Amino acid sequence: MAAGTEETPVDAPGGGEPTVSGALTERLLHAAAEVFAEEGYERAGVAEIARRAGVTTGAIYSRYTGKAQLLLDAVDHHVSHDIEQLLRAEHPGESATDVLASLGSHLLDDLPTGSGLFLEAIVAGRRDPELAAAIRRRVEDEDARLAKLVDEAVGDGLIDPTLDRLATVRLAHAIGFGMTLTRAMGLELPATDAWTTVIDRVITAVAVPDAPSHSQNPETTQQTGVPQ
Repeated sequence: MAAGTEETPVDAPGGGEPTVSGALTERLLHAAAEVFAEEGYERAGVAEIARRAGVTTGAIYSRYTGKAQLLLDAVDHHVSHDIEQLLRAEHPGESATDVLASLGSHLLDDLPTGSGLFLEAIVAGRRDPELAAAIRRRVEDEDARLAKLVDEAVGDGLIDPTLDRLATVRLAHAIGFGMTLTRAMGLELPATDAWTTVIDRVITAVAVPDAPSHSQNPETTQQTGVPQ
């Protein structure tokens, strides 16, 4: 499609305002990810994003209130959803600590294109209150899901109830954010087996003193690397 052209909008559900097609959304968010990654939030121009997506700037402003909303949508579109799905999903037959171990192991997954956008959004948020508030809401939503896992683990007798819940959640976030920064900087990563062993050691460290490890099952031990 030539630059400056637009696809025909399709009717929104419920008879609302027309919305652009999924194909256009894909092009628009891909172009936004490229421009934000290359230029940074401050220098990125809506006109350049529109040019690369093959739409007019009016098409972008009819959909987004500004660059902040566009950046957040690009982050949501490009960052891997594996961890989010693990946090949201039901896990029959798995303990909360098994789920936490799975979350830790996913931190070594291959990064999708545009994964550095989240870091760009955090930096930009220091100068943009609207963007900072939106990022905070996303992180707080993840906080709540992590806290639910911790509460379940405490209720199952797998995590020491004397440990502060917020401190435990912040430790999980510190590990996750730290690995995101490590990946974005291109630093050397540990072997998968070595990483999962360390993650499981961390989880064991917050367990009830003298309680059985969350992976006493030999099959689980083989998957996560926790020693019997």
